[in-house]
Amino acid sequence: MNKLRFFIAALLGGVLVFNSCSNDFELTSEWQEIPVVYGILDPTAENQYIRVEKAFLDPENSALQVAKIPDSLYYAEGEISVFIQRKGEATLYPLTRVDGNLEGIRRDTGIFADSPNWLYKLPTNNLPGGLRDQNTYVLVIKRANGKPDITAETTIPKSFQIQSPNISGTPRVMQFIGNTPTNFRWTHDENAVYFNVTLTIPYLEKDATTGAILNPGGKPDTIIWRAIDNELASENGGGTTIKFVKGYTFYDMLDNEIDSIKSPRDGRVRVLGTTVSVKVEGGGREIREFLLTAEANSGITGAELVQTYTNLSEGFGIFSAKNTKIEGDFRFGELTLDSLRAYPRTRRMNFKLQ
Repeated sequence: MNKLRFFIAALLGGVLVFNSCSNDFELTSEWQEIPVVYGILDPTAENQYIRVEKAFLDPENSALQVAKIPDSLYYAEGEISVFIQRKGEATLYPLTRVDGNLEGIRRDTGIFADSPNWLYKLPTNNLPGGLRDQNTYVLVIKRANGKPDITAETTIPKSFQIQSPNISGTPRVMQFIGNTPTNFRWTHDENAVYFNVTLTIPYLEKDATTGAILNPGGKPDTIIWRAIDNELASENGGGTTIKFVKGYTFYDMLDNEIDSIKSPRDGRVRVLGTTVSVKVEGGGREIREFLLTAEANSGITGAELVQTYTNLSEGFGIFSAKNTKIEGDFRFGELTLDSLRAYPRTRRMNFKLQ
């Protein structure tokens, strides 16, 4: 019998999942291949990308050594074919193998080989009508060796509707006032479970005396603020989710972000723009199941034998979906400006409204 080190590696939402044990396992099998898949469909994206890799049992080499070898991490050209299929229809839409590094999707450096970075790509407009809300899609991976197809399915969440901040006002005004909660509210269906809310905030820096724009190229800088992170839906089965954010959180964020780009505080006026956007992203039910499984197996009370979530017919990984809603042209109100001028961390930053 061979003493093997068991190693499974997967990229799930950009996070490396590495399960290890201090004991060697006595196994009778030789080298074994285990499919590992990660993909989240997004109807608002120009292209869909699926990562298909393989984990391994190697009787001769350390997993840390093998992870650096691309041929041990990826299927060779022609070994597999990857497709997306709308459930209930016969047509299979093929994905093309591409190097993610050349697509602007670089793999984080670490214990895994990061070049080439093989992904499977499908332009969204190759699907008639694109990815449709509330339709179910099937991932199909066919293997040239004749083994059964690897499959998984997910349903696209219905498009969200942002109710707060109020989008019906003219102009659209958003306020962050001290300890007073600012509420964000949006509607969704049962296929969206976890949410992020991101604000994109343009601002200009001007000379306090001359009014000259000090931003490089005369263009506004942009702050990207994740105001709400991994928020669980308020209601199972769809409905309305609401989350409150206190004004102090907003002020502290501005102070940290502007410090991070080395902007001096004195002698400048900072002008908050009138084209602030709010983006709500919502992820599918499979993501919730994955996170619940990870939570149940973590810490001192975790399971002795770790259960790994997967919705694939074989192997490990996650195939899910998300949707995105963006509303723009918000501006901050005068009460927000008054609070920024009063707050200790921002009072010297000379904020104004456009």
